[in-house]
Amino acid sequence: MKRLGLIGHPLTHSRSPKLHLEIGKLFGRKLSYQLIDVTDKNELKNLMDQLKNGHYDGFNITIPYKEVILPFLDMLTPKAQKIGAVNTIYIRNNQIIGDNTDYDGFKYLLDEHLNKYLTQDMIILGSGGAAKACYVVCKDLGFDPYVVSRQLKRSPFFDKIVTYDDLNKIQYDLIINTTPVGMYPNVDKMPLHKNLVNTKYVIDLIYNPNTTQLMANAQDSIGGMDMLIIQAFHAQNIWFNDYKKIDKNMLQTLKEALQ
Repeated sequence: MKRLGLIGHPLTHSRSPKLHLEIGKLFGRKLSYQLIDVTDKNELKNLMDQLKNGHYDGFNITIPYKEVILPFLDMLTPKAQKIGAVNTIYIRNNQIIGDNTDYDGFKYLLDEHLNKYLTQDMIILGSGGAAKACYVVCKDLGFDPYVVSRQLKRSPFFDKIVTYDDLNKIQYDLIINTTPVGMYPNVDKMPLHKNLVNTKYVIDLIYNPNTTQLMANAQDSIGGMDMLIIQAFHAQNIWFNDYKKIDKNMLQTLKEALQ
């Protein structure tokens, strides 16, 4: 029985425990999965000690700790190193290793849907850990997105950063939202005014609700449910050191289980 958990704050909206149990069922894996709501980053060291001591077998990491957790890890996979943020942690040879399966989840979304939204002009809302994973996927696929941040800060990571006030000065067709604005329970909120959205395509990483206000105001949109499932599937493969494949029917089964 693997003991797993999600570290983040707040976690009231999370469907991860149900999702991981359902993925486990599909592949005959025994696991428990708990929500670990951490309000003080000093608790992170204690949790990493518990991982090393065998109290846990692995963690997912979510907002706001995808970058904050890095000093507590022994090693990063090349993918996590490139992104500078992690969402999956595990032990190998008594070393705590950080990986990033948000990359796999977001790449799946683009591979499946980008033909529909074929564009070179995209913006990423947010500049945190999830934004970094999406940005690296976009760059790896040959795109050069603008990153939209509340403050204009120089970044060695992002090539092009603008503030929300600059959006009327740039060309974009696809909006990728990596911020939590519009997530349950604040479902009436939007990171952008609807005038900036209604002729655009949207990929919103939020999965609760299924359709955010940002998505509802777009010309066409995809929510974050597929990404949630694919990143969780890859994380579970890592924890069990057992690399299964997922097909469309399995994905649909998991979606129905989460609705």
